[in-house]
Amino acid sequence: MLGPVLTHPGIDFVKAVYKRQLGDTNDGGRVTEICARPLINLFYPELAGVAQPLSGEQAGRRTLLERLPFFTGYAVEMGLLIDVLETAGLTALAQVDLGTRAHVNQRTDALGEMAFAIHHAILQRLARDGRVPSELLQTDGYARPEHANGGWVLTHAPIAPRERGPIREIADYRAHHER
Repeated sequence: MLGPVLTHPGIDFVKAVYKRQLGDTNDGGRVTEICARPLINLFYPELAGVAQPLSGEQAGRRTLLERLPFFTGYAVEMGLLIDVLETAGLTALAQVDLGTRAHVNQRTDALGEMAFAIHHAILQRLARDGRVPSELLQTDGYARPEHANGGWVLTHAPIAPRERGPIREIADYRAHHER
């Protein structure tokens, strides 16, 4: 993962690419293919060539990462990818093939929660840039009907990714690193 960062001065951020052991395809995963990739193509087409935007593995230069905000939870990767594009440009991004990774599939209902967080991150970036109204971000979380006790019940998961500001904006961090 660090190879491109260490050997190419213009590369500031690296995403992992790997073959998923779950099947014989080289896709980016279920949430990538049905959630992230369609939204990337619609709103951030420059990132369409990122094979696995939600690979879960990345590396970057501290000089870049300390300037970026970080979302919490499943929104973190999508937010970072968009912010790297906007801060450093597409040419600062590389992908490294790590071979094969074995994953355990998430439950289907968990995929909806993951996708909701990713949608939220993208909408937050679009709202920040004035591309969609910020009212789209107002939510009570993720609602989903579930079968229980012979009937259906509407469940709610309080999913609203928080965003932490860039670490270099924290006074203690600045004081320690500006010596």
